Amino acid sequence: MLLSDEELARLDGVAPFLESEAKTSLNFAPHYEVTAEFEAHLQPGLRIRAPASDAGRPDPRDADTPPYPLNLFVGVPLGELRQLAQADDSKREAMIASFGASFTPRLLRAIESETPGAINLDAGVQNEAGTLSVMLAELSQT
Repeated sequence: MLLSDEELARLDGVAPFLESEAKTSLNFAPHYEVTAEFEAHLQPGLRIRAPASDAGRPDPRDADTPPYPLNLFVGVPLGELRQLAQADDSKREAMIASFGASFTPRLLRAIESETPGAINLDAGVQNEAGTLSVMLAELSQT
């Protein structure tokens, strides 16, 4: 089941914090662009893009050959987003902090298991044109 309109509206106020936490978590790549895409997809998530110059392509005529600049869609589990949308202020802050602390490890695990060898997150490149997608594992609740 998709997120409801009410949940999406609540997540609008949280999206900038999730983007910031994800970007901060990617401390080795502070210039990556991170944007929330909750309404545009069946699976809501974050898009991570590296500037085209990060692909290390010295000749612009090589734009049609790998490596391509990173364009990665990272699906965030619906249950996690629902809990975040329904949480009170103090719990929401804790959940956002937990999201930030766990984002990069979960992202790296997802890349390793779902797209092995297709993405070099450190270099900001991928070996296929277009958007590559991975799905974060559920955040463990303790």
